[in-house]
Amino acid sequence: MYMNTDLGIREVRQITSFLKENYGLQYADYALTSFKRRVDGFLTSKRYNVETLMKNLESMDFRDHFVGQIGVGDTELFRDPTFWILLKNNYISNIIKEHPRAKIWLPMCASGEEFYSLAILLKESGWTDKVEVYVSSISNENLKDIQNEYMDTEKLEISAKNYSRFQGTCQFTDYYKISEQKVMFNKSLFVNTKFFKDGLDFSHEIPYIHLILFRNKMIYYNPSLQYKVCDLLHSKLAAKGLLALGILEEIEGKFMILNRNESVYQRKG
Repeated sequence: MYMNTDLGIREVRQITSFLKENYGLQYADYALTSFKRRVDGFLTSKRYNVETLMKNLESMDFRDHFVGQIGVGDTELFRDPTFWILLKNNYISNIIKEHPRAKIWLPMCASGEEFYSLAILLKESGWTDKVEVYVSSISNENLKDIQNEYMDTEKLEISAKNYSRFQGTCQFTDYYKISEQKVMFNKSLFVNTKFFKDGLDFSHEIPYIHLILFRNKMIYYNPSLQYKVCDLLHSKLAAKGLLALGILEEIEGKFMILNRNESVYQRKG
């Protein structure tokens, strides 16, 4: 039987308080409209009301599923192809020249499209053995899906077009096969990659990161959380390390702008 979610601001605050007080999950500083929309979508898909949700959140496995489902996934491979061209020709190439073992981190991944794009770029450039890639997510379920190379087939057409605009050197079809209506990428892309669970406190220790890809996530945070996240990311970067955001995202303070059109920043200090 259908259950009305009745999800208003009061109910959203009730959920965020419950998650914080009982499980230390911080969602109160997410942009309210976006967070409400994602939770409402989850409740509608499960046919839950707020009370049913909160009862089920007592289960660790359900909490992992919930935070994974309301996370912000990547929409397609090679989104904003000019960014990936710039990343390849300018930034990663320079990092590799200066560091014998470059480190690239993709925090808070809810899906794998950004990682698959990076893996293809590194493979085609012959940099696979020169770069350590770190992929983290708040959800073990999401990490498992990324490691299982899953992507929805509905994202395939736009991803192929983006790869062509990126001017990839192979056939895009060489990198995947389709099984049970899912795109499954080749495990050959998973070289020198480490996956781990990590939250917005970024407590997992990875010293001296040279490049962080954190695109199209800041827009879902309020100003207070944006400032906190920028401070944490700054602390993880090596001297002159780079931070890539989405093209509609801007930050100030501890970073200097390298490319305003593609929102690439460099660590100060």
